[in-house]
Amino acid sequence: MSIERTILATIPIPSLPGHELRTVLLTYPPGVSAPVHDHPVAATGYVVQGHVISQWEGSDVVETYSAGQAFVDQGGAKHVLSRNASETEELKMVMSYVIKVGVPNVRML
Repeated sequence: MSIERTILATIPIPSLPGHELRTVLLTYPPGVSAPVHDHPVAATGYVVQGHVISQWEGSDVVETYSAGQAFVDQGGAKHVLSRNASETEELKMVMSYVIKVGVPNVRML
């Protein structure tokens, strides 16, 4: 089972030519972890359903965010842990990026 990424919206930003606001729904099956990855820009996230466990390279801090909580995904840093905390329920998060048109918002490392 793999993580599903659904682009919900891409909205041009007239005051920032060549950039868009991209909103993505991430759905993690039960117990699934994302591979190590990074993002070209920071993003805001919101947990819609479930709990996500997250850690960034160089940090000993492991964070858990639950449904109804918002967080920031770091830009340019390795995301070494991003896991659905539940073995039985899906995790759903909405991410928002201000990013150059055509640039992927995630890169697997």
